[in-house]
Formats: sequence, structure tokens, C-alpha cells
Amino acid sequence: MQVRRISIGHLAAVAWLGVGLLLLTSCSAEVETPEVQIRRTLAALETAAESGDVSGFKELVSEQYTDAQGHDKQALGVYVAFQVMRNGNRHIVLRVRDVLVISPGSAEVTLIAGIGGTRGAGDALSLHGNVYQIDVDLEEEETGTWRLAWAQWKPAAAAELL
Repeated sequence: MQVRRISIGHLAAVAWLGVGLLLLTSCSAEVETPEVQIRRTLAALETAAESGDVSGFKELVSEQYTDAQGHDKQALGVYVAFQVMRNGNRHIVLRVRDVLVISPGSAEVTLIAGIGGTRGAGDALSLHGNVYQIDVDLEEEETGTWRLAWAQWKPAAAAELL
């Protein structure tokens, strides 16, 4: 059996290459903080609402959901479905104002939502839009998924979207 000798220079080059690859992979991966996960959940809620995907929207709502209007998860789903049917061509602009992780697995978020769309058909087609401040609580479930647990909304000035 023939033994190959490796020079110190080659060994050092391989070591530096390994360190470089390790640093490169650790720097390029986004850290999965609770805020990053919460923002991803909010973006998914926005996408589902805008596209009219009521079941996708409800998937991101906790079974224990309640709100200031007396909705539970089922009633919220009916409300969202009604809005989808009522407003044909929806556009939603969501601005996350504050994300506050108040304890592990629990967060409070303030959003500004601009919601526009069309109603009616033919000559009666009309454009409309509203802006709301929405305060929400999200809870992280055992699966690691953040879900909407509570919400309260009120009208806001359009300038709040800026």
C-alpha cells in the first residue's frame, strides 16, 4: 500500500476552504426568528384573502379564534367568504406597523390594511376601497405554525398606508 503525503500548504488550503464554505452557508440562511415566521403568516393571510382562497385563509386561523365582533373561526370564514363573493376584483395592501413577541409563542401585531375592489356587474360596476387599522394576536401552535387567534379592526386614514 502506498502512502501519500499531504503538504502543510494543501492541508491549510483545504481547511480554509471548509471554513469559507461554513461561513458562506451560515451567512446566507435567513434566521427563523418568531418575527420572520409571523410576517410569513401575515403575508400568506394577505395572499389568501386577495386571491379569494377562503379555505387557505381559514387554515391560518386558530381553532380558538375570537374577535371584537363576536366571530369564532367558523363565523370569520363565513364573513371572509361573503366578502370574496361581494367584491369581485380584490386588491389588498397590508402594512405591518408593529410586531411584538410578548412571550414565547404569543405575539401582538398592528397592521394597516388597504382593501379595494369592484362591486356589481355591467353598467352598475363600481370601485370602492377602505383602510383599516387591524390589531391582531397570533399564537404559535405545537406544530410551530403561527395562527391568527384574535383580531379587532377600525377605520383608518388612507395616509396610514404610506
